[in-house]
Amino acid sequence: MNVPQAQTSHVPKAIRKRCVYCLCNGELRPNQVLLRGRHLYLCAPRGQPVEGYFVIAPLTCTGSLSAFPAGWYAELNVLKGVVSAFYREAYGATEATLYEQGRAGGGARFDEAGGFPHHAHLCCLPLAVDLHALLSPRHARLSLSGPEELSSVVPDRPYVYIEGGGGRYCVYVPETDEGRQELERIRLKPAIAALLGLPDRGDWRTYPGDRELARLIRRFATFRKKLTLQGECYV
Repeated sequence: MNVPQAQTSHVPKAIRKRCVYCLCNGELRPNQVLLRGRHLYLCAPRGQPVEGYFVIAPLTCTGSLSAFPAGWYAELNVLKGVVSAFYREAYGATEATLYEQGRAGGGARFDEAGGFPHHAHLCCLPLAVDLHALLSPRHARLSLSGPEELSSVVPDRPYVYIEGGGGRYCVYVPETDEGRQELERIRLKPAIAALLGLPDRGDWRTYPGDRELARLIRRFATFRKKLTLQGECYV
C-alpha cells in the first residue's frame, strides 16, 4: 500500500523555512521542547487556548500521522502517556482531547494560504472538547483501535483524527470533493477556542498566551523530575 508522504524536498526552500515544527528553523525556543525521543518530541507551543496545550510532532518533516513508519507509534504512545500523567497531576484532569488535522493525508505538501509545509502534530488539551458536533454533520466518522490504523483506513484522504472528547479513537474523512477541500484547509483551533468560550484565543498571533505558556513550562519542569521513561532515549 502506498502511504502519502510529505514531499518537503519539492516545497520551495523559503516555504520549508517557515515550518514551526521543524526544530532546525528555531521557531520553538529550547525551553518549549520538553522531551525529545528518537523520532518524536513533545513541546509546548505559543497560543495556548488553555494552559496545558501540548503538541507531539516528528523530528523529521512528515506530513501526517497516517504517514508515520510503523516503528514510530510505540514512541507516540509513550509521549501520550506522559501527557496524560501530567494532566492528572498538574490539573486533576480526568478527561483530555487529542486531535490531529491530517491535511496532508491526501498528499498535499503545504498550506497554500499560510505558506508553510504540512508537518504532522498531535494536539493535546487537558479537557473534553466536543469536536464531534463540529465535524459529524459534514464528514463520515470511522472508529479505530489507535493511530497506527490511520495508514490503512485513510491512505489517500485528508482527515481529522480524535482521541477522547466523546469517542476513544476515531477519524473523520470526507465524503465529497467539497468535504475533501474543507478538511485540507480547515482550522480547528479557532472553533475550539469558541467552544471553550474563549474566542479571542483562536490565533496565536493575536493571543500568544505567554503567561499560560510560562506556567506550563514551569509545571512540566517540576513534573519531569519525577518522570521515569523506560525503553526510549529522551533528553
